[in-house]
Amino acid sequence: MSTIAVMTSVIADEEWVFRVVDSALVVVDTAEHADVLVVSADRLAAIAEDVPGVIVVIGDPAQPPPRAAHVVTRAWPDDQLRALLIALASRPQPPAPLALPSSPAEAQVAQRAITAGRKLATVTTVAACETMLVEILVDLLDLDRAYCLFYDHASGSLWSEAKLHGPAGDERRAAAGLAGYAARTGLPTTAAAEDPRFVGAIDDPSGDSGDHLIAHPVHGTDGLVHAVLIGARRARRPAIGAVELMLAARFSQLVTPVLDQLSIHLEAQNILDDAAGDEGLFRRQAREAQAMPRWGDVVRVSPAWLSAGYWMLVLLLAGSAVFVCLARVSTYSAGPAVVRSTTRTPITARTSGNIVSVAVAPGDTTEPGTLIARLDDSEQRAAVLRLEQEFEEVLRHHMLDPGDQTMDLGLRNVRASLDAARGSLEERLVRATTAGVVGDVRIRAGQHIAPGDIVASVFEGTQALEVIALMPGEDRPQLAPGMTIRLELTGYRYAYQSVVISSVSSDVIGPAEARRVLGSEVSETMPLAGSVVVVRGTLASPEFTLDGQAFRYHDGMVGTAEVRVRSEPVVFALMPGTRRFQ
Repeated sequence: MSTIAVMTSVIADEEWVFRVVDSALVVVDTAEHADVLVVSADRLAAIAEDVPGVIVVIGDPAQPPPRAAHVVTRAWPDDQLRALLIALASRPQPPAPLALPSSPAEAQVAQRAITAGRKLATVTTVAACETMLVEILVDLLDLDRAYCLFYDHASGSLWSEAKLHGPAGDERRAAAGLAGYAARTGLPTTAAAEDPRFVGAIDDPSGDSGDHLIAHPVHGTDGLVHAVLIGARRARRPAIGAVELMLAARFSQLVTPVLDQLSIHLEAQNILDDAAGDEGLFRRQAREAQAMPRWGDVVRVSPAWLSAGYWMLVLLLAGSAVFVCLARVSTYSAGPAVVRSTTRTPITARTSGNIVSVAVAPGDTTEPGTLIARLDDSEQRAAVLRLEQEFEEVLRHHMLDPGDQTMDLGLRNVRASLDAARGSLEERLVRATTAGVVGDVRIRAGQHIAPGDIVASVFEGTQALEVIALMPGEDRPQLAPGMTIRLELTGYRYAYQSVVISSVSSDVIGPAEARRVLGSEVSETMPLAGSVVVVRGTLASPEFTLDGQAFRYHDGMVGTAEVRVRSEPVVFALMPGTRRFQ
């Protein structure tokens, strides 16, 4: 049975991997005896270069380390991580042959795939095969974009033949992305918006994480994956369904013999070319170039449409001139935005320690001083008990001789130490600071927390939401209350919401200060560079509508805010020098 070892700096990551494996792999303690090794990014440097196992890194998929076979994040679902680890620990098995069609629908799918596959019979080069596969996929699965990435099992390289021979080359690897997942596991996979496995530079350089994707491996006769077919649809179109998955599965099996035959053809051609050598006075390439036709077809101009085309061109130029002179173009100030609750109060820890118990649950009501959670206080309780006993002992001696100044001073010192110990014991209790309703609880028993960590949040009365936008600092003079923010939430493209600006900060602040304004729980997810100005606006409704369906706003949702700050004629934007004639 295959083995696995885990070396992470976070205990929660180690527990996650062990839970996912669930006895599917044998857990060992040393990297030298493991078929697959899971490490955190900060522990990778400590792994010896000659470790034989396959290395999986918990880190950033956008920057996979050279030694990593694949990079994962904590956002991965358990079943996807389990499939990846099992596949990397053992040789991937080819999929079982598809069953014969048993219904009219399955028969129609099979016929469509076979008809599309016949188009590949004429290809004789890898580049032509890639181009043909992309065209077939777009038409067969009704896609907006498609890619064919070839895969080398030994080196882990993923490449497009057209891009590989371009000026920049193609240095992609199967260390991340949906394409890398399909290549490593041999399993087809689909992804909707914000799939944690998606890496745009590998999977879909022309799209974004909000689109629908499918990645289907193409196995060879040796059982290994030799290519990955990728298809994408825009987010506003329907998701890729079961029929498309069935078509992709049928078609990918038809591609297998084509790739094998193409490989044999190219290898045979190379052998024949080497055997022929440079026979004759001229090289074979020169003779082929000489045989190509020297002249193309005669240029034919139809007088019937030439006149009409001329006047259409004149009208187009006249219309363009009118547009340039009369139309106006707007300038927008844009920046990241977050939805925050105005009645939310975060409850933070005053000291570090391990959580012993949690006293509340979401939806519970609180008053000032209500116990939220209790930290491990065994040391503090022992200190209070010891000082209470010491205080009683000193007090007895002092009562026997009230005039003893030394004993009086000692009693005062013990009393001060006891008060300090009781204060430390009280700090081990996390209490609510305001009355309200518990919104979320972010801790669990046994968890370690540090000072300032958010334990829970309390909402006072009816929840009210506002939008906090961070606009570029140089736009501060043009921003004012009463202007309108156009808000687009992440994951809800083109669902624009209008929010009236209620306040604009008078000062321009830096990124560090802006993060303090947003709160530590959301500031890390928002890109900040340069100085910004804080703009606030109150949401008119707790809900927004997308495609006729209502959705609720929630505290912490992020997006992009735009404010139109000025407009000017198009001619000024195209020719700035004309402003002096204004």
